Amino acid sequence: MLKEDINPQKGYIDKLGLSRVPEGLSVVIKAPERGTFGMIFYLKSGELKVPFKDEYLCGSLFCVLFKDLPIEDFEYAFYNDDKIIRDEYAYLTSSKKKFGVPEKDDKHLRSVFINNRDFDWEDDKPLCRPLNDTVIYKLHVRGFTKHASSKVKDRGTFNGLKEKIPYLLDLGINAIECMPLFDFEDVIHNPSFSKVDKNIIPFMSKEGKPWEYKTNYWGYTYGAYFAPKSSYASSPRADIELKSLIKELHKNGIEIILEFYFEADARPGFILDVCRFWVSEYHVDGFKLMGVSIPIRLLSSDPYLLSTKLIFDSLSPDKADQISGYNKNFKNVAILNQAFLYDCRKFLKSDEDMLNTVSGHFRCQYDNFGIINEITSYQGFTLNDLVSYDRKHNEANGENNRDGSDYNYSWNCGVEGKSRRKAILTLRDKQEKNALMMLMLSQGTPVLLAGDEFLNSAMGNNNPYCQDNTTSWLIWKEDVTSSPFYLFVKELIKIRKAHPILHMNEHMRQMDYISCGYPDLSYHGEQAWFPGFENYNRHLGVMYCGKYKKINKKKDDDFIYIAYNMHWNEHIFALPKLPAGCKWHLLLSSNNTKDVDGERTVSLSPRSIAVFAGTKDK
Repeated sequence: MLKEDINPQKGYIDKLGLSRVPEGLSVVIKAPERGTFGMIFYLKSGELKVPFKDEYLCGSLFCVLFKDLPIEDFEYAFYNDDKIIRDEYAYLTSSKKKFGVPEKDDKHLRSVFINNRDFDWEDDKPLCRPLNDTVIYKLHVRGFTKHASSKVKDRGTFNGLKEKIPYLLDLGINAIECMPLFDFEDVIHNPSFSKVDKNIIPFMSKEGKPWEYKTNYWGYTYGAYFAPKSSYASSPRADIELKSLIKELHKNGIEIILEFYFEADARPGFILDVCRFWVSEYHVDGFKLMGVSIPIRLLSSDPYLLSTKLIFDSLSPDKADQISGYNKNFKNVAILNQAFLYDCRKFLKSDEDMLNTVSGHFRCQYDNFGIINEITSYQGFTLNDLVSYDRKHNEANGENNRDGSDYNYSWNCGVEGKSRRKAILTLRDKQEKNALMMLMLSQGTPVLLAGDEFLNSAMGNNNPYCQDNTTSWLIWKEDVTSSPFYLFVKELIKIRKAHPILHMNEHMRQMDYISCGYPDLSYHGEQAWFPGFENYNRHLGVMYCGKYKKINKKKDDDFIYIAYNMHWNEHIFALPKLPAGCKWHLLLSSNNTKDVDGERTVSLSPRSIAVFAGTKDK
């Protein structure tokens, strides 16, 4: 194609970026404040620059129309004087870049235009599962299957994740939350880097050695927000591979929630465009949106997003109540309850004066918006490390262990790091189970960090943002689905899903408002109906009355009693009297608690949790 084959002319205001229109190819892009501006076509014969004239301007936008363009699929970029600019509305980026390795030229700024982006979705659409019925599994697309132990064909890719769908189903997961999978900038450059004589480096201190760049493994930065990450695909068409993954997830009843981070200067309209695009083009079920400039009211009131889950991590309950409820039939707005993670960790390690606080977290639910709970996070210890380390060990990040939070509220159970002592391992096993029982038996929507179900470790690194290696990758253990801890987590999720009283859509009133003889939620201690919330107590009984919720809209749910004993001493719990013909039996415990078989008291060993169901005696 020669320059004379291209005949640009003034277009009209259409959707931003490149798009096919009846007359040809429409290009709409924001004009720079100064300098020459135009478009570069990257062809087999070389680069072809097409300058944009001022007459193409429509306000602050260049609106250009290419009629009879002799090519259909091509790579392109824009230029402003000598600077190469990526199309921020590009649907695809160049597929040649290797993850975490800087380009020596401008190839990573190139976008790809595909004339035919058709995909056979069949009858696929977002699943729109209620938040209270959702169990979320948070993962990193690359790290989830990158290690050879994952035993998938295309490791670290969308296809690799697709191969693990049966695993997610077996565990009981019905939604995945993906850390950024748009084409983010995966290299962190050192702005103060300067080359030194290689002969001097051996004599420099470790702290003084210069680093040129690091891998941005997580992806919480800017990028091509409309394009799936090319290095997460095993084929040149990352869009097709991702759509195929989402379609297969939906076929198996699993939703997909995407995380996006936006810089402070991101335009509200741009953020809205991003969310609308991913819902319409990729059928995603929700977003977790991060950044200081998220237009929360704009997004939550947008008609296109009223059935899309919107999770905000920097929104208080009083503000959430003001912007939620635009869709009366579907609670789509949710906030991350960050205090849950820290307070439950304090309770887990037996800090005093925590009962009032954690009991509030356990019952926390709102009528107009959802609550998201985490006990572990990518930005902190894994579950295994939470009970194995008192301190962070981030030396590998190259910041002299100064990065990452110092407030982990963890407890190593007596030994820092790995241990072979039976008493330590037994205690850690209990604490790991206790942590997940707090998470899964609370009213809010739980988020399970990938790998916690088989005790994956980051070796004490609580901030592995630059670790594209076994520190961050999941190490899949042999026969993971038959391991005792995995089976415990699987059963715990099953119990949560089987009892709707454990995940109500509305808040608990702690009163008998249906006149059934029991409040919806009540607290107990060594005597039934007499809890001890004193600051020195570390044990509490919580009972949910199943008469307030139907199973499959037909029969009443069971009574559920959860005994929490985070004290280092054994405690007796009194089980409330049930209606005639009903008795208590054990569902699950973190320490092999004996079944009560209808008895009215139960003894709980130190640092353990047990959940009981009150059902009709068969």
